[in-house]
Amino acid sequence: AVVPQEVTQYETSLQASWVYEELKAVRNVRPAFHYGLLAGLAYSGLELMFLKGKGPWTLSHGGKADHERTKPASECTPIDYPKPDGVLTFDLLTNLHRSGTNHDHDSPVHLTLKDTTVPA
Repeated sequence: AVVPQEVTQYETSLQASWVYEELKAVRNVRPAFHYGLLAGLAYSGLELMFLKGKGPWTLSHGGKADHERTKPASECTPIDYPKPDGVLTFDLLTNLHRSGTNHDHDSPVHLTLKDTTVPA
């Protein structure tokens, strides 16, 4: 039987990786544009060319977490995507087949929630 495990080293491993260094260097670019196009461009240039993410501050994205900004689907207009043309765009099953994805359909679930009362 597979024993569920909690991922405990993720944050430490991420902070030690090149990904963290790159993300930290650009963390203030998007929030800078809340102050307008010109201010955003000026700050982003300063940040990327001179500070290189080493500024001791992090600009806010507006004070709300992503999950607080997400609207219920019922409040959104559905997107009417064009049908796949078979030349440039393809249906889901064709894309899946061409991706070469393969897995054992009878394998046990390997990702489990630590607390099933909290939605993911």
